[in-house]
Amino acid sequence: MRTISPASFQAYKALYPNDKKLQALTLEELYQQTGQGTVSWGSINYEGMDDNHTEPAILKDISPCALGIGYVVFDCVCLFLGAIALRSSVTAKAAAQMSEAAEPAINQISKYIKTISAAESSKMDIASAVFGVISTIYSAGCLGAVIGAFLGTLEWYQAVLYGATALGTIMAAVATDGAAEIGIIVVELATAGFLVDDSIKCAEACSY
Repeated sequence: MRTISPASFQAYKALYPNDKKLQALTLEELYQQTGQGTVSWGSINYEGMDDNHTEPAILKDISPCALGIGYVVFDCVCLFLGAIALRSSVTAKAAAQMSEAAEPAINQISKYIKTISAAESSKMDIASAVFGVISTIYSAGCLGAVIGAFLGTLEWYQAVLYGATALGTIMAAVATDGAAEIGIIVVELATAGFLVDDSIKCAEACSY
């Protein structure tokens, strides 16, 4: 089953105008190289250590607050894409890369983390905040970097397939008032306690 449209594929390519290899790629070639474009979010893996089994350099320069934000943003992307199964495999390295990618939107994201971590917030409040995080990343122009960080260590063709699929989902949702997506997230929250837990830890680390 083909999961991306020509429009979302072109939109994905537009995120990386200087990538000559990507710009030369056709949709037909992409499907030929990816088993006709089958997407399974549970197939993404994240590398926690460098090849020499030492702590990645990115973790040595990131604050507990920034790392906490990275985890929350990762959680929000998982929920938004219906990829909850990925949360169990996330590493601190992936969270740090996510934080770095979302840096242009962090000031706005912080207010949503406060909402998610607040004891008085309802599931609707939390789901709306998740939508707000993704919408903010989109409007801040850092969606390409965030998708790249989220895709972890996928082989190049697979990364393009998953990236274009993710972008298509996000673009379709942010073009509306978000009501449908928020409704789906409310349901997903029943099995996504990690979001609130990570948001509380983040709020404490950032002194929100």
